[in-house]
Amino acid sequence: MSLRRTVVTALALVAAAGFWRVATAVPQDLDPLKAAPDTHKLAFENAFVRVLEVRVPPGKTEPMHQHPRRVVVYLSDFHTRTTERGGKPQENLRKAGLVRWSDPIVHQVENIGTTEGHVISVELK
Repeated sequence: MSLRRTVVTALALVAAAGFWRVATAVPQDLDPLKAAPDTHKLAFENAFVRVLEVRVPPGKTEPMHQHPRRVVVYLSDFHTRTTERGGKPQENLRKAGLVRWSDPIVHQVENIGTTEGHVISVELK
């Protein structure tokens, strides 16, 4: 699946979810742009969405951070260990081209594989 088609699919899912839905505000200290600025970069923002490009190199552990409701687009295959606040670590194998919905989450992500994780996160406001 091409990058353009994957991103268009993600944006269509966001539109279908409804731009008018209000997500929980992200506290400044848990905002991924503040908590994990080395892996999260702002790609686009308007009154309805914030789009983050996320790159997590092998062996990197991101600090605890929070996301509102969002659509996640995986652009590379990679293996993570994710720990939600108050939860147990879970291993996930993500595949390039996967597009999924995510409810609000506070989590820590560790790339335990050998390839960089590359993700587009379309957060609802």
